[in-house]
Amino acid sequence: MKWIRFGPMLLAVVIVCAVIFMPTNLERAAISNNNMKEAAASLDPHVFQGMLMQQKMLKNEQYLPIYGSSELHRLDKYHPANYFKVQPDGFTPFLIGRGGMYSLVHFLNFASTANQLKGKKIVFILSPEWFTKTGLDPLHFKPNFSREQAYNLVFSNSISPKLKQKAARRLVQFSFIRNDGTLGRLLEDVAYPGRRQPALRLADELKGQMTYKILTLHDLVDMHLIRPGYKKSQYQKPDRRLSKDNWNQLTLSAKKTAIHDTGSNRFHIDTSLYKKSIQHHLNTFRGYRKNESYAQSPEYSDFQLVLDLLKEEHVHALFISVPFNGRWYDYAGVPKQRREVCYKKIADEVRKNGFQLADFTRFDSKPFFLQDTMHIGPMGWVYIDRSIKTFFDRS
Repeated sequence: MKWIRFGPMLLAVVIVCAVIFMPTNLERAAISNNNMKEAAASLDPHVFQGMLMQQKMLKNEQYLPIYGSSELHRLDKYHPANYFKVQPDGFTPFLIGRGGMYSLVHFLNFASTANQLKGKKIVFILSPEWFTKTGLDPLHFKPNFSREQAYNLVFSNSISPKLKQKAARRLVQFSFIRNDGTLGRLLEDVAYPGRRQPALRLADELKGQMTYKILTLHDLVDMHLIRPGYKKSQYQKPDRRLSKDNWNQLTLSAKKTAIHDTGSNRFHIDTSLYKKSIQHHLNTFRGYRKNESYAQSPEYSDFQLVLDLLKEEHVHALFISVPFNGRWYDYAGVPKQRREVCYKKIADEVRKNGFQLADFTRFDSKPFFLQDTMHIGPMGWVYIDRSIKTFFDRS
């Protein structure tokens, strides 16, 4: 009688415990190849705020991850996700990025996939707009911050203790993280060891482990509910006709598209955007960034965290340095001399750490590489496609 009464309850407890304490490798196994295929160009934020899909993707030689920010959402027909569908080269781009994903966001991402990144080829698109006086601010960090990845950093031994401590000290500078209860306290323990009594730390570790496990279960569910993270207006279908063109022909056709789309104004900003958001308020933008400097920024230190982690894991990375829209930034009050300081610091940081750099900052004051004040346009994507192909084929 007692079994009939309590059996179902005990069975339910066993099932719940089995699910909660399911090993991460079993959770990854529950993600199918079709789930990965759907996620590759989805730009669903759940993919890059989680870690299970990325961990599984990095184990699959079919995929070449491309990390960046909002430029990845401009999915025209020259975009790598579309171009390499019609001109395959042995890999499928896997896109990871959205607006506000600065270096520190990517660091957390990389730290949560460190074991799978070992020896992997990746592409990382750098935006010079990240390297302002303030660098990453809470407005951009908070919506891109992943508690799952932060807990992973606390409990993982995949990266060196020194790098882990350095990253934790940077993370707890943000009040929304520092004040996040158990997570905040655990990160402060990593940042400043020995600050608390062991019993208090152990209690938080047990609580944190349970929270972390629940977050990974949410991650697993989300990976079966992939949705596009871009607007329909940002997407163009792959154009099979491009498969017949060589690089010179692609550049010419992309330039023709860019002239049509951005030729209405001296800044070569997409006509619809210019007319909607800039044309009637142009004078308000004159000199509006005159006090901005890119010589000193916390972003350079955050970027070094990324480089240090990638070096530890012996990752083969291609960094792509894109330019400012020089004509627009001249008008906004940031002269070329200041912009070139930023370009040089980025290039020096990449090269001194031993990574490859595709440097397109020579297009700073030339039209058509970008399609607005900061985002890559059709012609820019053609140059980037070519650099990705060269990198993949030679590495």
